[in-house]
Amino acid sequence: MAASVVPSPLTRADTARAIRKLFKSRRGGGAGWLGFGTASILASTLPALQTTSAGVWTPGVVAGSAFLLIGLNKRIQFRPGRERQVLRELAATGHLPTSVFRRLRKNFAPIRGAATDYDPLLAPDIRPAAVAQALTPAQLANAARADTLRAINRLFERRRKGGRRWNYLGLASSLSLVRLLARPDNNDTNVNGGGLAIIAGAFIAAPVAIGITNLVAYSEAHETEVENAYRAGKPLPKKIRQRIKKKDLQPLD
Repeated sequence: MAASVVPSPLTRADTARAIRKLFKSRRGGGAGWLGFGTASILASTLPALQTTSAGVWTPGVVAGSAFLLIGLNKRIQFRPGRERQVLRELAATGHLPTSVFRRLRKNFAPIRGAATDYDPLLAPDIRPAAVAQALTPAQLANAARADTLRAINRLFERRRKGGRRWNYLGLASSLSLVRLLARPDNNDTNVNGGGLAIIAGAFIAAPVAIGITNLVAYSEAHETEVENAYRAGKPLPKKIRQRIKKKDLQPLD
Protein backbone atom coordinates (compact mmCIF):
# COMPACT_ATOMS: atom_id res chain seq x y z
CA MET A 1 0.00 0.00 0.00
CA ALA A 2 1.52 3.29 -1.08
CA ALA A 3 2.07 5.83 1.63
CA SER A 4 0.32 9.15 1.21
CA VAL A 5 2.50 12.19 0.69
CA VAL A 6 2.06 14.89 3.30
CA PRO A 7 2.00 18.31 1.59
CA SER A 8 4.65 20.76 2.67
CA PRO A 9 3.30 23.42 5.02
CA LEU A 10 3.05 26.97 3.81
CA THR A 11 5.70 29.41 4.96
CA ARG A 12 5.42 33.07 5.81
CA ALA A 13 7.11 33.81 2.49
CA ASP A 14 4.28 32.00 0.67
CA THR A 15 1.73 34.10 2.53
CA ALA A 16 3.72 37.27 1.85
CA ARG A 17 3.73 36.57 -1.89
CA ALA A 18 -0.04 36.07 -1.80
CA ILE A 19 -0.41 39.38 0.06
CA ARG A 20 1.67 41.19 -2.55
CA LYS A 21 -0.41 39.64 -5.34
CA LEU A 22 -3.62 40.70 -3.59
CA PHE A 23 -2.52 44.29 -3.00
CA LYS A 24 -1.12 44.74 -6.52
CA SER A 25 -4.29 43.33 -8.04
CA ARG A 26 -6.53 45.57 -5.94
CA ARG A 27 -4.44 48.65 -6.74
CA GLY A 28 -4.59 47.79 -10.42
CA GLY A 29 -8.34 47.31 -10.18
CA GLY A 30 -8.61 50.67 -8.45
CA ALA A 31 -6.72 52.31 -11.30
CA GLY A 32 -9.11 50.66 -13.75
CA TRP A 33 -12.16 51.98 -11.89
CA LEU A 34 -10.60 55.46 -11.83
CA GLY A 35 -9.96 55.32 -15.56
CA PHE A 36 -13.46 54.07 -16.31
CA GLY A 37 -15.01 56.73 -14.09
CA THR A 38 -12.95 59.46 -15.73
CA ALA A 39 -13.96 58.20 -19.17
CA SER A 40 -17.64 58.22 -18.18
CA ILE A 41 -17.49 61.77 -16.82
CA LEU A 42 -15.58 63.09 -19.82
CA ALA A 43 -17.99 61.45 -22.24
CA SER A 44 -20.92 63.01 -20.36
CA THR A 45 -19.51 66.52 -20.06
CA LEU A 46 -17.24 67.22 -23.04
CA PRO A 47 -20.08 67.77 -25.53
CA ALA A 48 -21.57 70.35 -23.17
CA LEU A 49 -18.26 72.22 -23.13
CA GLN A 50 -18.14 72.34 -26.92
CA THR A 51 -21.51 74.01 -27.42
CA THR A 52 -24.06 75.87 -25.34
CA SER A 53 -26.98 73.82 -26.67
CA ALA A 54 -25.81 70.41 -25.46
CA GLY A 55 -26.48 69.56 -21.85
CA VAL A 56 -24.54 67.41 -19.47
CA TRP A 57 -25.68 63.79 -19.39
CA THR A 58 -26.41 63.49 -15.67
CA PRO A 59 -26.64 59.67 -15.41
CA GLY A 60 -23.19 59.38 -16.95
CA VAL A 61 -21.74 61.85 -14.46
CA VAL A 62 -23.37 60.05 -11.53
CA ALA A 63 -22.13 56.66 -12.71
CA GLY A 64 -18.66 58.04 -13.39
CA SER A 65 -18.51 59.58 -9.92
CA ALA A 66 -19.48 56.24 -8.38
CA PHE A 67 -16.73 54.50 -10.35
CA LEU A 68 -14.23 57.12 -9.16
CA LEU A 69 -15.22 56.55 -5.53
CA ILE A 70 -14.77 52.79 -5.92
CA GLY A 71 -11.36 53.31 -7.48
CA LEU A 72 -10.23 55.77 -4.81
CA ASN A 73 -11.37 53.42 -2.06
CA LYS A 74 -9.34 50.55 -3.51
CA ARG A 75 -6.26 52.71 -4.06
CA ILE A 76 -6.41 53.96 -0.46
CA GLN A 77 -7.28 50.65 1.18
CA PHE A 78 -4.54 48.76 -0.68
CA ARG A 79 -1.91 51.50 -0.83
CA PRO A 80 1.79 50.50 -0.71
CA GLY A 81 2.21 51.92 2.80
CA ARG A 82 -0.46 49.63 4.21
CA GLU A 83 1.04 46.70 2.34
CA ARG A 84 4.36 47.33 4.08
CA GLN A 85 2.60 47.49 7.45
CA VAL A 86 0.88 44.16 6.84
CA LEU A 87 4.13 42.51 5.74
CA ARG A 88 6.02 43.88 8.75
CA GLU A 89 3.38 42.48 11.07
CA LEU A 90 3.54 39.13 9.29
CA ALA A 91 7.34 39.05 9.54
CA ALA A 92 7.34 39.97 13.22
CA THR A 93 4.36 38.02 14.57
CA GLY A 94 3.01 35.77 11.82
CA HIS A 95 -0.40 37.39 12.18
CA LEU A 96 -2.53 39.14 9.57
CA PRO A 97 -5.34 41.71 9.85
CA THR A 98 -8.75 40.10 9.43
CA SER A 99 -9.55 42.34 6.45
CA VAL A 100 -6.51 40.93 4.63
CA PHE A 101 -6.75 37.33 5.81
CA ARG A 102 -10.33 36.84 4.58
CA ARG A 103 -9.31 37.97 1.09
CA LEU A 104 -6.52 35.40 0.73
CA ARG A 105 -8.64 32.85 -1.09
CA LYS A 106 -9.32 31.62 -4.61
CA ASN A 107 -6.88 33.41 -6.93
CA PHE A 108 -5.08 34.96 -3.96
CA ALA A 109 -4.76 31.86 -1.79
CA PRO A 110 -1.15 31.25 -0.68
CA ILE A 111 0.59 28.47 -2.57
CA ARG A 112 3.82 26.65 -1.87
CA GLY A 113 6.65 28.40 -3.71
CA ALA A 114 10.11 27.36 -4.78
CA ALA A 115 13.21 28.16 -2.78
CA THR A 116 14.32 30.60 -5.50
CA ASP A 117 11.08 32.58 -5.45
CA TYR A 118 11.18 36.14 -4.22
CA ASP A 119 10.55 36.52 -0.50
CA PRO A 120 8.94 39.91 0.22
CA LEU A 121 9.80 39.53 3.90
CA LEU A 122 13.51 39.87 3.06
CA ALA A 123 13.06 43.39 1.69
CA PRO A 124 15.24 45.93 3.56
CA ASP A 125 12.25 47.91 4.82
CA ILE A 126 10.42 44.76 5.97
CA ARG A 127 12.89 42.38 7.56
CA PRO A 128 14.42 43.07 10.99
CA ALA A 129 18.00 44.37 10.96
CA ALA A 130 19.30 41.24 12.69
CA VAL A 131 17.90 39.04 9.95
CA ALA A 132 19.39 41.25 7.25
CA GLN A 133 22.87 40.90 8.73
CA ALA A 134 22.58 37.11 8.93
CA LEU A 135 22.10 36.55 5.18
CA THR A 136 24.62 34.21 3.57
CA PRO A 137 26.23 34.88 0.15
CA ALA A 138 23.94 32.26 -1.39
CA GLN A 139 20.90 33.99 0.08
CA LEU A 140 22.14 37.33 -1.21
CA ALA A 141 22.54 35.84 -4.70
CA ASN A 142 19.02 34.44 -4.53
CA ALA A 143 17.74 37.82 -3.39
CA ALA A 144 19.44 39.52 -6.34
CA ARG A 145 17.88 37.03 -8.75
CA ALA A 146 14.52 37.56 -7.09
CA ASP A 147 14.95 41.34 -7.46
CA THR A 148 15.35 40.90 -11.22
CA LEU A 149 12.27 38.69 -11.42
CA ARG A 150 10.32 41.27 -9.45
CA ALA A 151 11.54 44.01 -11.79
CA ILE A 152 10.37 41.99 -14.79
CA ASN A 153 6.95 41.61 -13.21
CA ARG A 154 6.69 45.32 -12.48
CA LEU A 155 7.75 46.25 -16.00
CA PHE A 156 5.10 44.05 -17.57
CA GLU A 157 2.45 45.18 -15.08
CA ARG A 158 3.27 48.83 -15.76
CA ARG A 159 3.08 48.37 -19.52
CA ARG A 160 -0.22 46.49 -19.30
CA LYS A 161 -1.62 49.18 -17.03
CA GLY A 162 -0.51 51.84 -19.51
CA GLY A 163 -2.17 49.89 -22.32
CA ARG A 164 -5.46 49.83 -20.42
CA ARG A 165 -5.25 53.57 -19.79
CA TRP A 166 -4.72 54.27 -23.48
CA ASN A 167 -7.77 52.14 -24.22
CA TYR A 168 -9.80 54.09 -21.65
CA LEU A 169 -8.77 57.31 -23.38
CA GLY A 170 -9.90 55.91 -26.71
CA LEU A 171 -13.19 54.82 -25.15
CA ALA A 172 -13.81 58.26 -23.64
CA SER A 173 -13.03 59.93 -26.96
CA SER A 174 -15.32 57.60 -28.89
CA LEU A 175 -18.20 58.17 -26.46
CA SER A 176 -17.72 61.93 -26.68
CA LEU A 177 -17.70 61.79 -30.48
CA VAL A 178 -20.86 59.67 -30.53
CA ARG A 179 -22.64 62.15 -28.27
CA LEU A 180 -21.46 65.02 -30.44
CA LEU A 181 -22.77 63.39 -33.61
CA ALA A 182 -26.04 62.40 -31.96
CA ARG A 183 -26.94 65.95 -30.93
CA PRO A 184 -30.17 67.27 -32.46
CA ASP A 185 -28.38 70.40 -33.68
CA ASN A 186 -25.51 68.46 -35.24
CA ASN A 187 -26.31 69.93 -38.65
CA ASP A 188 -25.24 73.34 -37.38
CA THR A 189 -21.72 72.23 -36.55
CA ASN A 190 -18.78 73.17 -38.72
CA VAL A 191 -17.04 69.79 -38.44
CA ASN A 192 -16.82 68.11 -41.84
CA GLY A 193 -15.95 64.56 -42.76
CA GLY A 194 -12.25 65.29 -42.95
CA GLY A 195 -12.28 66.89 -39.53
CA LEU A 196 -14.10 63.92 -38.05
CA ALA A 197 -11.54 61.57 -39.57
CA ILE A 198 -8.69 63.54 -38.02
CA ILE A 199 -10.40 63.62 -34.62
CA ALA A 200 -11.18 59.90 -34.76
CA GLY A 201 -7.63 59.06 -35.79
CA ALA A 202 -5.92 61.25 -33.20
CA PHE A 203 -8.18 60.64 -30.20
CA ILE A 204 -9.62 57.17 -30.84
CA ALA A 205 -7.58 55.08 -33.27
CA ALA A 206 -4.14 56.17 -32.04
CA PRO A 207 -4.78 55.63 -28.29
CA VAL A 208 -6.47 52.28 -28.93
CA ALA A 209 -3.60 51.16 -31.18
CA ILE A 210 -1.03 52.12 -28.53
CA GLY A 211 -3.05 50.38 -25.84
CA ILE A 212 -3.47 47.15 -27.79
CA THR A 213 0.22 47.14 -28.71
CA ASN A 214 1.20 47.35 -25.04
CA LEU A 215 -1.30 44.71 -23.97
CA VAL A 216 -0.09 42.28 -26.64
CA ALA A 217 3.66 42.92 -26.34
CA TYR A 218 3.57 42.72 -22.53
CA SER A 219 0.98 40.01 -22.06
CA GLU A 220 1.06 37.64 -19.11
CA ALA A 221 2.06 34.79 -21.44
CA HIS A 222 5.11 36.72 -22.67
CA GLU A 223 5.97 37.66 -19.09
CA THR A 224 5.93 33.99 -18.07
CA GLU A 225 8.13 33.13 -21.05
CA VAL A 226 10.72 35.77 -20.12
CA GLU A 227 10.72 34.74 -16.44
CA ASN A 228 11.14 31.05 -17.25
CA ALA A 229 14.02 31.81 -19.60
CA TYR A 230 15.74 33.90 -16.92
CA ARG A 231 15.27 31.18 -14.31
CA ALA A 232 16.86 28.74 -16.76
CA GLY A 233 20.00 30.89 -16.84
CA LYS A 234 19.42 32.80 -20.08
CA PRO A 235 20.14 36.55 -20.15
CA LEU A 236 17.30 39.01 -20.34
CA PRO A 237 16.42 40.28 -23.84
CA LYS A 238 18.00 43.65 -24.60
CA LYS A 239 14.58 45.26 -25.03
CA ILE A 240 13.53 44.16 -21.55
CA ARG A 241 16.81 45.29 -19.94
CA GLN A 242 16.52 48.73 -21.49
CA ARG A 243 12.97 49.22 -20.24
CA ILE A 244 13.53 48.17 -16.62
CA LYS A 245 13.62 51.31 -14.50
CA LYS A 246 15.23 51.99 -11.17
CA LYS A 247 11.85 52.02 -9.44
CA ASP A 248 11.24 48.47 -10.68
CA LEU A 249 14.10 47.30 -8.45
CA GLN A 250 12.77 48.96 -5.30
CA PRO A 251 11.68 46.59 -2.48
CA LEU A 252 8.00 47.52 -2.74
CA ASP A 253 5.99 49.45 -5.28
